[in-house]
Amino acid sequence: MLALPDIEKITLELVAQIPQGKVATFREIALALGDPIAARAVGSILAQHKRDCPSHRVVSFDGTVTEEQAQLLQAEGVPVKGGRVLSLTKFLFRDFRSEKPLQKLQEIQNAIRAQMRLVPDRSDYRTAGGVDLSYVGTQGVAAYVRLELPSLTLIETHTLTQEVRFPYIPSYLAFRELPVMLALLQKLKEQNALADITFVDGTGTLHHRQAGIASQLGVMLDIPTIGITKSLLHGEPERDLRSLAPGEICYIRVGGQRAGAAIKPADSSEPFFVSPGHRIDLETAIELTQLTLKNLLPEPIQHAHNASHQAAQALKRQSSHKAHQLGLFDKA
Repeated sequence: MLALPDIEKITLELVAQIPQGKVATFREIALALGDPIAARAVGSILAQHKRDCPSHRVVSFDGTVTEEQAQLLQAEGVPVKGGRVLSLTKFLFRDFRSEKPLQKLQEIQNAIRAQMRLVPDRSDYRTAGGVDLSYVGTQGVAAYVRLELPSLTLIETHTLTQEVRFPYIPSYLAFRELPVMLALLQKLKEQNALADITFVDGTGTLHHRQAGIASQLGVMLDIPTIGITKSLLHGEPERDLRSLAPGEICYIRVGGQRAGAAIKPADSSEPFFVSPGHRIDLETAIELTQLTLKNLLPEPIQHAHNASHQAAQALKRQSSHKAHQLGLFDKA
């Protein structure tokens, strides 16, 4: 349903293009992928594949290298002194051959933004759902819960496990978590088992392209969604969030327009952030969030988090048990 580029494979191929006697920074690799925001992800990928490509040729933005890198680079004719490449710009390689896959993903997000409908298409919400994802290695465990409104009684829980290969890159979270969420929610939609509104652990309009995972999930399945996050990915608060009293909200602006809100649930807690995803407006999203708020996060999100975490722990125990049975661990 969602074809994604193999960012890990492409990153290693880009690093392999750096010729002997040259270096590139993590940022330059990220730019070749299509977005400098991916620099940290590049570092994580190379840390896992040090021997699969000439990763010693990738240096920090200021030319800083490890002792091992320094030895390898000097052997290739790149001068290093004091743990740093000398005359970095002279040895910097930028001529990567790349289709810039992240730019293509931005185009998908922009297309989603054009399809979003930020108006509610109903006035009566009898059930609320929540979806979240936990991880066990490369396995993503998605959980969807459905609660009754306004009692917040848990009606049912569903989980699905699927391999996750796309790395975490800020503002591209959807492409990491969407495949497994889509697989689960599509199945539930076909069974007419989705709630009237679905809370998503991720952003809606509070996103660099105003189309976070809540919006993408909503548009792709054509369902009403609300995004909930613990941190602010994008946007400017209308006031200092530290001044919020328990129960207060503060609107968040993107491009001068109100795109979301911060809500402080309790005196000792940090605010969380709500934004409309699809087929709902900001004010209704805030109202429904407040309606489902009992503790520090809306109940659909809290239940979904607990369910995905418990399923992930069960999977981890199961995997560990199988490993012991196969003799993959030394016996004490």
